[in-house]
Amino acid sequence: MQDLDLPITLDKLPKPYDTALARQKLEDWQDEIAAGPAALAEMAARPEVESLMLAVFGNSPFLSMCVFKAPETLEILLARGPDAAMQALVQDLRSSLPAIEAQDSFMRALRQARIRVALITGFADIAGAWTLEQVTTALSDFAELAVDHAVAHILRARMVAGDLEWTLEKGSPAIPELGRNAGYIVLGMGKLGGRELNYSSDIDLIVLFDPEVIRYVGRRDAHDCFIRMTRDLVKLLQERTADGYVFRVDLQLRPDPGATPVAISVDAAEIYYQSVGLNWERAAMIKARPVGGDLDAGNGFLDRIKAFVWRKHLDYVALEDIHAMKARIHSHHRHQGIRAAGQDVKLGPGGIREIEFFVGAHQLISGGRMPELRVQQTLVGLEVLRSLDIISDEDEAELSDAYRFLRSVEHRLQMTRDEQTHKVPEKPEGVAAVAAFLGYAETAGFEADMLRHLGNVRRRYDDLFRDAHTVSEDEHWSRLFGAAEPSAEMLTDIAALGFDVPETVVDLVRSWSTGRFRALRTERARGLLKILIPTILDAFGKTAEPTKALQRFNDFLSRLPSGVQLLTLFQANPKLLELVAEILGTAPALSDFLAHNHLLLDSVLSPGFMTRLPGERELEHDLDHTLSAAADFQDVMDLSRRWANERKFQIGVQLLHDIISAADAAAAHTALAEAVVRGMLAPVEEDFARRHGRVTGGGLAIVAMGSFGGSETTFTSDLDLIFIYRTPGVDAVSDGEKPLPVSQYYGRLGQRIINALTALTGEGRLYEVDMQLRPSGRAGPLAVSVEGFESYQRNQAWLWEHMALTRARPVAGPLDLMAEVDNLIHSVLAMPRDADRVLFTVADMRRRLAAEFGTENPWSVKHVRGGLLDLEFIGQYLQLRHGMGNPALFSPRTLAVFENILGTGLITTSLADELKQAWVLMDSIRGFSRQTLGGDFDPAQHGTPALLAALTRATGYDSFGALEKALLAHETRVRQIFDEMITIPASNLPPQEEPNVKAT
Repeated sequence: MQDLDLPITLDKLPKPYDTALARQKLEDWQDEIAAGPAALAEMAARPEVESLMLAVFGNSPFLSMCVFKAPETLEILLARGPDAAMQALVQDLRSSLPAIEAQDSFMRALRQARIRVALITGFADIAGAWTLEQVTTALSDFAELAVDHAVAHILRARMVAGDLEWTLEKGSPAIPELGRNAGYIVLGMGKLGGRELNYSSDIDLIVLFDPEVIRYVGRRDAHDCFIRMTRDLVKLLQERTADGYVFRVDLQLRPDPGATPVAISVDAAEIYYQSVGLNWERAAMIKARPVGGDLDAGNGFLDRIKAFVWRKHLDYVALEDIHAMKARIHSHHRHQGIRAAGQDVKLGPGGIREIEFFVGAHQLISGGRMPELRVQQTLVGLEVLRSLDIISDEDEAELSDAYRFLRSVEHRLQMTRDEQTHKVPEKPEGVAAVAAFLGYAETAGFEADMLRHLGNVRRRYDDLFRDAHTVSEDEHWSRLFGAAEPSAEMLTDIAALGFDVPETVVDLVRSWSTGRFRALRTERARGLLKILIPTILDAFGKTAEPTKALQRFNDFLSRLPSGVQLLTLFQANPKLLELVAEILGTAPALSDFLAHNHLLLDSVLSPGFMTRLPGERELEHDLDHTLSAAADFQDVMDLSRRWANERKFQIGVQLLHDIISAADAAAAHTALAEAVVRGMLAPVEEDFARRHGRVTGGGLAIVAMGSFGGSETTFTSDLDLIFIYRTPGVDAVSDGEKPLPVSQYYGRLGQRIINALTALTGEGRLYEVDMQLRPSGRAGPLAVSVEGFESYQRNQAWLWEHMALTRARPVAGPLDLMAEVDNLIHSVLAMPRDADRVLFTVADMRRRLAAEFGTENPWSVKHVRGGLLDLEFIGQYLQLRHGMGNPALFSPRTLAVFENILGTGLITTSLADELKQAWVLMDSIRGFSRQTLGGDFDPAQHGTPALLAALTRATGYDSFGALEKALLAHETRVRQIFDEMITIPASNLPPQEEPNVKAT
């Protein structure tokens, strides 16, 4: 007996709705195949095949017709399964279509192929052999094949006619390769672009041409030729003949379809999208992909408009536009509420379109920042949204289940009579027929499932768009925007929110209504702000000093270049406004940073923003991934700044929220700076090498010094750097178009690195860079060779330079060169030294710095006596005094130095603990102050309740008084230790030279 390879799930197979018709059709079919091949007749006699045929004959007149028209395909399908049947069909088309020259014959072949495709996919679907995704992919793949071969057919016809030059050898058949370099582009949009076609889908196409690539040699206007070609393409696919049609074609998604021809140039399309493209067109372009003709040119076009589709910042303005488009669809089709009978499963409430809009809205809002969201399939989009924690597991499960269910209903509706319908019949018998075709024993079960899925979709769609269309003005507060004098009741209400000077609040809000700020000059911006007034007052009323915080918000608004985007963001995410209020009320430096980079608020909505800080490796990987999208070096500059600013902001917010400690913040800022330096080195070297080439056998190491080297970087830190290069010889030159001697090469490369870090672009700057700690300081070369660095440090460096060298560590460059430099630094630090000279130099350097930067403010924890500088000098003194023979003593981190010294037995455990505890507290105060204030804390100037409370939390004390008492005690003790260890012994030394003495 003939084998059967079509999997048939009998318990899921639908029963025939029209049993009598099904039996009659089955008998007619069995009679017809009885005289044909024995194999098909043998398979037809099997019970499971008979059940399948009854399901088809009793539910789908269209598939019944396909059965009689394509018996050979049905035989392959039953005997070898749907995958093999579809593969055989595709191979047949790819070999036969290119050889067909007559248009009528070509159209007939495509239409007959479409019947075979419908048969394979319909049977695989009904039998349960294919999933929804397999069905839609097969339908989409056939559509793409049909379009691609149709394009080749019309291109060849124009080449034969002499309108176009041959792209392949003259007389070549109409293979798709004929169009690959032709400059004629067909983009698949919508469900075709997303590989989600249904049985009776239109195919949405955009046709473009590149005049610079297409070789038109005809006598008429070239544009006219491309328009006629496009009309021929539509005819090949859409025109109904005795064999039916292939696909209905919709060209309405092209730019400005009411005013543009059916084919337009790539330049005109690009200008349109980049200048006047609308949000709904951005949404449409998410699914765009080349499906015919010049695929590379199509991909190039899509790449060029990527910035139009994927905005670099969160785009909540698009949310309103998407919802407005959905509302217009509902209005146009006059959809009623959720129901079963008469329900439009595509466009109705809770339908397929709402799931697509749900995914598309998230993609438009966040896809610019999260490339993972740039997917074309709806179900894949839901999976990605869940994986990014944008939606819950339950959201993803219910929306995916609903999508599969509603698409299955849509498919059954369409495969019944090959009608482009999405609407469940109104009459009970029509609903019962759909239910039966879906395999339901009772209509009530189908109706219950349908209502459940529609309700789940509608609820989540409404949740997404609620803020975009249900926020209404609070009339009580909106009167603040008016010109009338505020009533006593309103002033009382404002005071009740926490504002101590209600009149100031009234004046500020009224000033916003005048549009005097650039961000509030448009009516839309003022309208959004008016709606937000209750939320703004509530958020700022919760701060420690509401009136002052609101005044800072006024300053914040005054600096914004535009308002609609940010205000829409606040409208969609009120919690962000509370965060802004907290920042403005507590952290002036962070406030100023935010005012200049207000789109940093986008990052707050990223998964993990408030719960974790990325590690060093993750930061480097993330930056590399970000920079991989750069089109040129200017892009590298902008992307790196945007990325770094977001991370700095994240660190600041987490510190302010007491999610991380000041020590954690310092480590995070240091890891961030290291990632930036490493991340920028390669693109700078590559850009530099384009002109000057590279030095064979060379390499550049970047050494961190100062607070960067000591892993004590703060929000405001400069980067102290040294550049050390390796060279194959002093006479070496680079191998580029403009070769440079090795010393000049690395000097200029070093300057390029500095420029890359410090240059001010539209996205700000990365860091200020200080090179004064390099050999010979400002008088020395910007980059020095390994040999030159060693010679200088051993023979010419002053002792204070070796004090600075204790905090040096290589952070970027070739790994072997970094290791060589690190070993060299330790070797220099372990050199033998005169103990008295070390003692005198450290004491004298501290005296000089106290004279220049000394302060009586105990909160200026770096320069106050007994502060961080004293602790640093203690650590440096002990390393240089006892480093010879004690390699484990050295560390660029001061806190680690105290731990290392304890291990050598040079100081007692109690003394080491005192030093470490003092360092931790003062470093925490410094880190918090730099992050929030941008400088040192001064209670007389900054002693607001909010800031005092935040500082107390950040340092782990119960009250500000307890913190202040502990700080003073530590500073007193550190000064005492410094004096006992360094100042007093140094004063008893015989007269010494000035500290500008050689290291040894």
